Formats: sequence, C-alpha cells, structure tokens
Amino acid sequence: MMRNADFIIVGGGTAGMVLASRLSEDPTVRVVVLECGRDISQDPKVRNPNDWMSLLGPETAWQLDTVPQPGLKGRVERQFQGKALGGSSTINGSAYLAPSRAGIEAWAKLGNPQWTYSTLLPYYERSYSIKLPSAEICQAMGVDSVSNNDGPRAPTGPVQVSYPGLEQQNPLAKAWNDVLRGMGYRTSAEIFPTQSAGNRCYSAAIHPLTKERMSATSQYGRVAMERSNCLIVTEATVLKVILSSTSGGKVLAKGVEVSKDGETHLIEANREVILSAGVFHTAKLLELSGIGETSRLEHLDILPVIENSNVGENLQNHIMCMCTYELEENVEIGDGIQTVASLPLHADVQQKVFGEAPPVLPVEQEAYNVRRAIFDSPDEASCSIFMSFIGRPDFASLGVMQSVPFSRGSSHIVSSRLDQDLSIDPRFFSNPLDLEIMANHLLTLQTIPSTSPLSAFFKKDGQRLPPGPAITSLESARNYLRDNAVTTHHSCGTAAMLPREKGGVVDQDLIVYGTKNLRIVDASIFPVIPQANPMSTVYAVAERAADLIKGIV
Repeated sequence: MMRNADFIIVGGGTAGMVLASRLSEDPTVRVVVLECGRDISQDPKVRNPNDWMSLLGPETAWQLDTVPQPGLKGRVERQFQGKALGGSSTINGSAYLAPSRAGIEAWAKLGNPQWTYSTLLPYYERSYSIKLPSAEICQAMGVDSVSNNDGPRAPTGPVQVSYPGLEQQNPLAKAWNDVLRGMGYRTSAEIFPTQSAGNRCYSAAIHPLTKERMSATSQYGRVAMERSNCLIVTEATVLKVILSSTSGGKVLAKGVEVSKDGETHLIEANREVILSAGVFHTAKLLELSGIGETSRLEHLDILPVIENSNVGENLQNHIMCMCTYELEENVEIGDGIQTVASLPLHADVQQKVFGEAPPVLPVEQEAYNVRRAIFDSPDEASCSIFMSFIGRPDFASLGVMQSVPFSRGSSHIVSSRLDQDLSIDPRFFSNPLDLEIMANHLLTLQTIPSTSPLSAFFKKDGQRLPPGPAITSLESARNYLRDNAVTTHHSCGTAAMLPREKGGVVDQDLIVYGTKNLRIVDASIFPVIPQANPMSTVYAVAERAADLIKGIV
C-alpha cells in the first residue's frame, strides 16, 4: 500500500477510471485509486452486455434501499450501484445516450457559466467513438438521418459505441419507427441529435464487432494499470477523509484512512483527494468526514469540520414504468432495447398540466423555472418511450421514462459507522407534476401496440404484464404508475455543483466549498439530472475534471 500519492482517487468507478488514466499520463505524478469492489472485468457475464441483470447481486452491486415511498404507495425501491472496478459501467445495461442541450444549459443557468453544452461537448467527443450504421441498414430500418457527433470534430475516444438494436434489423423495430413517423417524428441515428424530441436509434457502449461491453475499466482502467506511477487497489474501503484546518481558513484534505485486508492504513495526499465514490457513497464519506449539516453530525457524534446542509440533498433520479405485451406466434424477437423516442407533451396538454400545478415555494422557484424552461422549448422532450425484449419469446416490453423530474430527495447517514445503511429518500412523485406528465405519456404509450404496422405483431386481446385494469384514463394511468413505476438507477446530485447559497457543495472547479484540495468527480455534482441514461455525462464530466486538475481549463 502506498504511504502517499499526489492524487488519491476514492472510488474506481466510471469517473475514477477516467481520472486514473488521464492524470497518470504525466509520469511525474503518482496516482492511487482505492476501490471497494473487485476487478471483474474479465468475467464472461460482464463482457456479455446481455447478461447485465445477472450482475445485480450483492457481490457486484451495492444493495441500497430507499425509505418507503408515499408516491409509490409505500413501496421500497432498491438502488443498485456498481460495486466493482469500473463502477456501474461494469454492471449496467450499457446504454450510451446523449443528454439534451437544454438539460446541460440548465447547469449554466443555475450558476455555473463555465459549464455549458458547448464547453462540455468536446469532452463527450473525447470519451467515445462510434461505428455508424451502413446506408443499407438505415434504408431498411427507415432511418432518416445519421451523424457521429454534434461538433466539428469526429469523436476519437476510447469508449466504442454502436447501435445494437438497429444492427439486429428486427421487424418490430422497423414497425416502431414507422409508427413514430406517423406521429410526426423522424428516426435519427445521430448520437448527439440537434434536438432531443424525436425517435432515436438506441446506442450503447458495446463493441461493434466483438459485441462485448465497453466499460470504464476495459477502456480507461487498463491503460492506467500499465503505468508504474498509477496504483489501483481493489477491495479497499475508505473510512474517511482526514481534514485539517489551515491558517488561511480553508480546510486541507491531508489524506484518507483506508481499510484493506483487515488493517487500517493512512495514505497522505501530496496534492488532492478526489471523491469518485458515486452519488450515495460520496455524500456518505463527506458526512462521515465532518462535512455536512452540523446538527446531523453532532447527533451522530461526528465532529463537524465544515457546515454545509446541502450535502446529501438535491438527490434526483428518473423513474420508469413498463407494460409488457403478448406477441403473435412466430414473431422474431431480438436482444435488449431496440429503439427510444423522446417525446414532448402536446402544447394544450402541457399548458393544462402546468396550469393546474400547485404553487411553487419561493426557495424552489429558481430551480423550478430552469426546469420548466426545458419543457417550454419545442426541441425538448418531457419523457422517453422505448421498446425492449425481455428474454421471453412471446412478449415485448414498452416503457416510459421521465426526462427531467421536478421531485428531488436526499441521502444521508444515520450512524457514524461506515457499515450502516443510508437513509435514501428520492421522494418519487412528491412533486405532482412528475405524475401528471408521466401519466399523459403512459396514455400515449398505450396506443402504440395497436397502431399499424406495429399492431400486426401484437396479439389482439393478448396478455399484458403485469396484469390489471386497462389504462384508458388519466386516473387509471396514475394508479398504474403508483403501483408499477420503478427506479432507473440513474441517481445523481447529492453534492451539487451550484453556488453555495443555492444548494451547492462544490464550485465550478469541483472543489468542495471550504476546502483547498478536496474535489468531487462523479454524478453527485450534477445540479440537474441529464435526460436519459447519465453514463455519457459521467464520462464527459470526468474528462473535463481531468483538464481542470491539470490546469488546462
């Protein structure tokens, strides 16, 4: 075990692997990565992206339960987070989807002018490369436009992205595209479309030739492991960050306490401690180290070092809901998600939904206004709908997922002991706008299986899973969502990059307020959740953070 390093990276997840690779490019610096989980990147189940659901057990995924959710009729939702080198990129479904422009611009509007879509776009491009579908496949599947990026340069990054659903050329996916075209939406194979509203071919971090998972470990971590100035330690649990006051008033992160093989070690940081432990464990480590709400810490006999009641707040997550329908006999199915459409509400429906919403508290007004502006843009979507195959030869699943939820929750420690569960409260549907928006989209989703040409593939009066009353009204849609909606495991925001007085934990350089050298680089810093799967944005944020640390930007 190293006794000191220039950079101590706590968490060898998606962001941690990017940082390890980029920071160790300088052979004069020493980097150590401390990861609680194991390196499972060579496991066949990891390499095969279709086996991802087999990786959600306690050996490879954190089993983090929410408190009972009133918006879900008291149900408890389990939040899976990657507990392995590469983090969630090692165990997730591999979706690689771009955020919306307006969603990233919202970060700037909330007090981060250095974080705009245009400043972040080059870092998306640095993280991925993509194999575009052939013209023949696009013509056969009814794809209207193809593009590999949204900027002047072709992406050259290590994470190889492909279109696994499109390449299967499944007849149901073609029929889906035709139905969406009839609804007025073009089908795009643009990885970063110019507008988020529309039908999008599903893209994923899957090698276009080998069909293997492209994780942060395989694409970034392996490079770092080969360098003598980078040490990656697995099955090592960081207990807390060692903080010390300085004469200048700011707190210095001197290093970390880490448990490895039953022994506790102290590793000193010559330059920085970087928390990349994920949305739940980063906030947890801040509180265990004495950064958080003073009264909460004192109640748990933790010595407060920096008062910041924003730690653990601003938790955001998408919620989704599935309807699985019986297919006609001998229908050809494929693997996984086939296609995704991001849809706005009709203007009259949206006006009614927002017009009937309850008043906003003054303290929430700015955050509300910024989110509301996203919905008001004609190019932006308020929900995504998608089609997927679930492994049964006689069923296909249609799903609906939020784009930018208004509900926000929290995640906090309830004990000074590291091994104690967290109190995680996403407060799903606590803002009634989320339920109303999603219910309207669920009603739209119900019409798709019965619309030609897709209707030819679904059995008329066939089974729907889960069974229950028909979804024919807003009230029945609301009830179905409360009964069946589930988390998407896209949690973010618990150490938000915002002005401190507006709920912030880190500044625009990702430095924790009140410290000199404690930085956070993971989804915790997202002030607003990106549309769709956040993995692409975690990569981009980590790439930009590496440049911030190097002093390049």
